Amino acid sequence: MKQKGQIVLMLVLVMTVALAIGLSIVQKSLTDVSTATKVEDSQRAFSAAEAGIEKVLSGGGSGSFPLVGTSAQVTDIQDSGNLPLLPEVNHRQLPLEFPSFAKEEAIQVWLSDPDSNIKLPDCSAIDAAKHSPVCYSQNTLDIYWGNSKTDKAALELTLVYYDSVSKTYKNDRKWYLDWDNATRSPANNFDKVNCSVSEIAEGSPDKISYSCHMKLGDGSINAAKNGVLPSGLMMLRARLLYNTTSQPLAVLAVGTCGKDCSLPPQARKLISTGASGQTQRKVQVFQMNKVIPPYFDFAIFSAGEIRK
Repeated sequence: MKQKGQIVLMLVLVMTVALAIGLSIVQKSLTDVSTATKVEDSQRAFSAAEAGIEKVLSGGGSGSFPLVGTSAQVTDIQDSGNLPLLPEVNHRQLPLEFPSFAKEEAIQVWLSDPDSNIKLPDCSAIDAAKHSPVCYSQNTLDIYWGNSKTDKAALELTLVYYDSVSKTYKNDRKWYLDWDNATRSPANNFDKVNCSVSEIAEGSPDKISYSCHMKLGDGSINAAKNGVLPSGLMMLRARLLYNTTSQPLAVLAVGTCGKDCSLPPQARKLISTGASGQTQRKVQVFQMNKVIPPYFDFAIFSAGEIRK
């Protein structure tokens, strides 16, 4: 009887171990199936979000629609329209906010309307079709950049404008801006900007907090070269320096005289949401109008004048 009891106990132990192994295998299989399903749903949702962007860019309009042949669908498409939006009189224009970009990647801001029916550089003309000035006419401009207190990004700015006296395009207005407490080795001799207080650009729809802010043209920093902005403004080129992470930049027009003191529309932000099962994915596209290639900075920008 004693031996029979031991055999029963051994059988119970063997069955317990086998059951534990079986449950473990089943659990792992269920986990693998669940993970594979989530990955597949994620890929389908991402494909749907991309399809929504492609539909809008091809002129197909917005709105939800299913992705043919799959269970995925586009659930929402947000189209900002032309940015920055033209404000009403007695209102300041909302900032033109660029998505985060990497070190030394060129960002372009049009100060003259790239779609104008007026032949540039006739900045004094009024585009009858749009009922708005062709060029930004204010003598100052707010610049915001960076969003990290540890990865301190410096900023290089180059202004391109048309000199009506010499009748040439010039790029001799440049700014090299850095944090006032940044330590660079070797020293870069950049103009120092107080970046101790984070700021949100006035009217920022995304409420992005920027590390640094400077008003170009007010003479507060290096007044000898930062006097009021000249007339005939064409564009501003920006590049972040020293940063290791991608960071944002914003440009904000000065004044509350509506479209008469605003930056021309030049960008468009699209956000498409795709869904499959319980998974949602978003794709954002920031589309610029008539962007000059990055090599423009290296091939054309020089110490002298820009000549055709």
